[in-house]
Amino acid sequence: MRFELDEDKLMLQEAARDFLKDGLDLEKARALDEAGEFPMDVYREIADMGWLGIPFSEEDGGADGDPIDESVIMEELGRAMGPLASTYLITALTCGKTVRELGTPEQRQRWLPGIIDGSIVFAFALTEPQAGSDAAALLTRAVRDGDQWRLNGQKIWSTGAALATHLLVMARTDDRAGSERGDVGVFIVETDRAGIDIKKIPKLGLHPTPSCMIFFDDVTIPAENALGDPGGAWKHVTASLNRERLAISGMCTGMGQAALDVAMQYAGERAQFGQTIDEFDAVQQHLAEIIAGVENSRALMRRAAWLEASGESSTRAASAAKVVSSEACVEAARRGMRVLGGNGYGNEYPMQRFLRDALIHPIAGGTNEIQRNIIGDDLVRNVNAHVA
Repeated sequence: MRFELDEDKLMLQEAARDFLKDGLDLEKARALDEAGEFPMDVYREIADMGWLGIPFSEEDGGADGDPIDESVIMEELGRAMGPLASTYLITALTCGKTVRELGTPEQRQRWLPGIIDGSIVFAFALTEPQAGSDAAALLTRAVRDGDQWRLNGQKIWSTGAALATHLLVMARTDDRAGSERGDVGVFIVETDRAGIDIKKIPKLGLHPTPSCMIFFDDVTIPAENALGDPGGAWKHVTASLNRERLAISGMCTGMGQAALDVAMQYAGERAQFGQTIDEFDAVQQHLAEIIAGVENSRALMRRAAWLEASGESSTRAASAAKVVSSEACVEAARRGMRVLGGNGYGNEYPMQRFLRDALIHPIAGGTNEIQRNIIGDDLVRNVNAHVA
């Protein structure tokens, strides 16, 4: 059994690591976090290098990558800066893949080139005040009106909506009481359309990518902005959320690695009682716990990516990877704070930012409680699979 990446994937990893080390170092990331500014210059450079095209075929102008390539780039982006990884995830992997899979040839030609070259940035608009873990309880409505659709409703916790040029909106297309989950459509909505009001939500971390409330007040879009069957999108939504969990695992693995990098460097330079603190058993125990969590996260993430790339079911594996990696990156930052001591609490050092940015991930992308339910349900339905 081999755990190494293939040569082409190693080249991608090294290229991303080298570029981000120089283009988005710790000092730049700190300044962006404090200013609440997104590194759009870095995002556009990532596009220029073809990394936004990884999920898409050469026919669509992409790089024809696979889920393992995606996991590699997500880990390196997460290692550099969580908000940058989040924007890549939402635009290319969640929304871009939806356009790829539900869109007509004309729709793919309309939107995919902009995603690939970085000129189109998406936000995902699913969650509503009353529809969080129970995402199917959404109330936003899309009503057909001749050659257009009219949208009314509210979304919340839409990451990056204030930065986005486009929204991927889930809306109910049937006004009957008790409409089934099948009566959900997927719509692409440009953020500059009349009737859209986007408000930022003050929050603890991930400052460069604002989380937002979105209000739709009789927003009209052309009929061709509906993707796929206007009332049968729920099956695709659930599949895309599974892939989102795999991408989150890659991002969190990188964030945990970043905390380890800083903790290791600090422990090797900080001297107390006549020796560097990395020689003390107590500090080594913290470092050992961090690396165990990162290694475990990476192994589960890579296995889930391999299953997805092989066309096999990755539902349980992706949920397990999301649970482990999101909790491990929180633990890595928490233990990193202990290694840095008082300096870990100061803004001059990045560990406090790592912790603030990590705390959302056991909640976002489907809470870890929901992920454990998914894992349990999968085990019950496949009673013999757990011995495989």
